[in-house]
Amino acid sequence: MRFLQIFCGNPVLNKMLLSFSVENHRSIRDRQTLSFQATPSTERDWSNIQKIGSARVLKGAALYGANASGKSNIIDALHWFVSQVLLSPSESLEDSRIPVEPYRLRATSQAAPCVFEVELFVDDDLFRYGFAATEDRIVEEWLYRRRASSNREARLFTRDEQVIDVNSSQLKGAKALVNQNRTRKDVLFLRACATWNVDLAEQVLGRFRRVRFASGLSEKGFFGFTASKLSDRTYAEDLLRFAQKADFGICGLRGKLVPIAPDDFPNVTTPEIKTDHTVFDAKGKAVGTTEFDLSEDESQGSQKFIALAGPILHTLQEGSILVVDELEARLHPTLTKALVDYFFGPHNKKGAQLIFATHDVGLMVPELLRRDQIWFTEKDEQGATGL
Repeated sequence: MRFLQIFCGNPVLNKMLLSFSVENHRSIRDRQTLSFQATPSTERDWSNIQKIGSARVLKGAALYGANASGKSNIIDALHWFVSQVLLSPSESLEDSRIPVEPYRLRATSQAAPCVFEVELFVDDDLFRYGFAATEDRIVEEWLYRRRASSNREARLFTRDEQVIDVNSSQLKGAKALVNQNRTRKDVLFLRACATWNVDLAEQVLGRFRRVRFASGLSEKGFFGFTASKLSDRTYAEDLLRFAQKADFGICGLRGKLVPIAPDDFPNVTTPEIKTDHTVFDAKGKAVGTTEFDLSEDESQGSQKFIALAGPILHTLQEGSILVVDELEARLHPTLTKALVDYFFGPHNKKGAQLIFATHDVGLMVPELLRRDQIWFTEKDEQGATGL
């Protein structure tokens, strides 16, 4: 799964997920919900919870489960959902088939729609958006809003096949799109509204642009991102302190994107990250430094830690969302713990969220995670994933 960085926005706004639900996707047959609504427990309130109005929202979740139990499919469902919401109508024209992947071990599920829904904050208002789709059309779609000052949801629009009912007083400008038949059967109405500059739809869609996905099985997807960010001195200093906390013996860190054959491929670059280590004399006195190439001279654990630290720092700075599959892959447990501890610590001041799948039970301790942040996947006798 590639690293996907798709948001730059105002960091003071609330942009957190409250829940994600999925039904009939890959090994997920029945509706499963990953919730970030905190329980009344006060454990680690200061670090692992963000308050938005009266809501108490968790800053992340850890997914555990045996191999092939469906952890990655929960993450894949969220990735699929975000990708489809952000897909432009012009891209949809290239292939009108919607790439759904329904549960295959029940005959009736294969013809049934795949269903996805999120609850997310736009400033202090809570929006509930979702859709049901088959490979050839959007079967249903809906958007509701609950203002911070109210306990009731207001319907912004609902869709049943090509019948779209818009609340014009709530979603200004969207009714004209319905009247002009601007939405094809394979295109999401929310996306069409945003394309035609319906302000509230643009705001909601913008929240999906703040989600990043990465796979812990390979750091290549975010190696270049970290290298590019190291050109920022403040960012480089923060990342160096982070690396030093992990005790790699690094005293300097810098990176850049180097052009490849600029005459033939002027816009093609390769990432380069360099580290400095202290050189000692025979008596153990520091006498200088020597340069290492991260990808050639450092351990695989160091490479992954530093590469993954880039997106983590950026996510914290923006208050956005990072989703990582197999977080602990090729990392010593101490390094994995350092990453999680840093994220759920005093550095997370903007409500950033970390969602990760892992086998590392060493993270399952009250010093790092609340009990309501720990989720398990398990398959039943029909091969369906439960969360």
